[in-house]
Amino acid sequence: MSIPLKSLTAGRISTLFLIFIGLTLPGFANAGTYWVSSTGAAAWSSCAGATPLAGTSACSVSTANNNAAAGDLVYLRAGSYSTRLAPANSGTGPANLISFIAYTGETVTFSGGNPDFWLAGVSYIRVSGMTFSDNGDVMWARVDNGASHNEIDHNTFINTGGGYDAGSFYMTGAYSCNGSTCNWVTYNWIHDNTFTLSGSASGSGGSGCTDGGGDEFIVGSYNPSNTTEADNYNTIENNVFSHGPHSNINAYGHYNVIRNNVLHNEPWSSGCTSYTNPSVFSSSNPNYAAYDGLYGHRDMQISDGYNTHATYVLLEGNRIGYAGVNQTNDGADNVSLAAPQNIVRYNFIYASMNPGLMFKYAWGQSGGDGDGGTYNRVYNNTIYQSGYGYPWASTYGAPNCTLSTCPWTMAAIATYDTGATGSAQGNVMKNNIFYQSTRYTNSGFDVANHTTNVWGDFASGNVTNNWCSGAQTGGDNGGCSASGNPLFNNPDISNPSSTTLPDLSLQSTSSAIDGGTYLTTASNSGTNSTTLNVADALYFQDGTWGSDLAQASAGLGGTMQADWIAIGTISNTVQISSVSYGTYSVPAGTITLASPMTWSNGAPIWLYKKSDGTQVLYGKAPDYGASEYNGNGTGGTVAPPTGLQATVN
Repeated sequence: MSIPLKSLTAGRISTLFLIFIGLTLPGFANAGTYWVSSTGAAAWSSCAGATPLAGTSACSVSTANNNAAAGDLVYLRAGSYSTRLAPANSGTGPANLISFIAYTGETVTFSGGNPDFWLAGVSYIRVSGMTFSDNGDVMWARVDNGASHNEIDHNTFINTGGGYDAGSFYMTGAYSCNGSTCNWVTYNWIHDNTFTLSGSASGSGGSGCTDGGGDEFIVGSYNPSNTTEADNYNTIENNVFSHGPHSNINAYGHYNVIRNNVLHNEPWSSGCTSYTNPSVFSSSNPNYAAYDGLYGHRDMQISDGYNTHATYVLLEGNRIGYAGVNQTNDGADNVSLAAPQNIVRYNFIYASMNPGLMFKYAWGQSGGDGDGGTYNRVYNNTIYQSGYGYPWASTYGAPNCTLSTCPWTMAAIATYDTGATGSAQGNVMKNNIFYQSTRYTNSGFDVANHTTNVWGDFASGNVTNNWCSGAQTGGDNGGCSASGNPLFNNPDISNPSSTTLPDLSLQSTSSAIDGGTYLTTASNSGTNSTTLNVADALYFQDGTWGSDLAQASAGLGGTMQADWIAIGTISNTVQISSVSYGTYSVPAGTITLASPMTWSNGAPIWLYKKSDGTQVLYGKAPDYGASEYNGNGTGGTVAPPTGLQATVN
């Protein structure tokens, strides 16, 4: 695999230029270009230079691991490597990384290292352009023991075998915990990679098939010996994830950013020898009948096991689809929110076999579930075709199907614990599209738990101005302001591997255009002021979330930046400088603006540009859903990850 030229932005090119000329600068005294091969035998000083080296004239991976220093660029030549990539030294900054890169146009494959690469307590390392290919109970990667500010990009991760850790990428400080002290993993940037378990390998469900096995990609973990989780400020973006046994992504920690990824987890594994759920899918649709005998699981879970009251994860711009039925539980959810106070916006969530999005667990939940999926801000998402493909649960019946095993919610939005103090507590939903759920077809409502309509569990005023499948029966209809067909451009869900379909952008004649409402209001007035007090600050982020390597200001090609907002009128726009949040139960906070503005007390406030600088407010008001129509004949925000490459065989 090689790095495409288009991925070398001006900032990245200038950074590499500094590395190459760095021999003349004191800060780069040891910088050089080195060559590694799978049969390398040369000493470190002998494999340096601008002329490509290969075979025994190059160094071995072990030699590079021990000697590469800040500013060094290490090229790996084509071949199969069984020695683990595990650098011993760190870089010293974004312009002084230690870079391990597959040489242009060549395929570099690591396998069998368990893990294949290990960043243990090192910082400012770049791993780029490689393939990590395994078969069996082998872990791809560990980033642990305080590893920080590392960049892992344009790699392919694939596992064709089974086992609990088959195809796992662990990014957590839990491995280094000593009592209550841990070396947390922070500020890492994982982008433009592909992750998958392929085929239907028997046993891929993990030990006993309970809950499907391990997570494909995990940030942080639940460790009962600790009272906190601080694997914070990591960015996972522009990747493709598929076929995670327990989930494609499971994220603990705080201020992490998960954006612009594509995830799918349709039935793919033949599972284990013992299971509860029948592996029979909809015979009326050939796209689903092809899954007979196979299992999948959820796509993503945001977790909290520590009662921290807020995890502040930004979940934005993702395409999340095709969560499949598991052998032993009902977790075929595209997204499970099991943590409090996160921002979930501008995501396309579709074709799940159970809910599109579940608020999981309640506040103060015992048994290691923390404060659950409460007090979140969920706005401008499109949730389409939830609960499709698996027969309505009552088709089976005990002991084959129970509330805790078979998918039975099948709604656009689901709650795990009912009542005003259950999973709905404190959650706000605005400007979303909920369209075509099996629960609506069978019961007449899009928001439910296992047995009933739960619109009424949400506090008055917290769920407003959403587009629904139709009029909601059996309970409160206040969360829906419009209903019917929103007129998507191409809602084709026949290909789970597609990074562009379904295209859930809005046709120019859609009534969902300009149907959205403002998010919060000003609680002070201002004249040429930069201090804006708001009724609810949690809708917005100030650009400090996630890895600083991914920030636009770092010059490495990232786009992360502070939100822009509109105050009072949609043309009165300004970027945020910082945000001071309120508490979970009193969300009023203060936004410091990047430049002085004028507004009146009570002025409505909209999001104008999201975290990658994309404008999401055109016309008279925001649209319903995740795709803002920009007025020129196209929807605004339907784009797959960019810069991905297939393996070169």
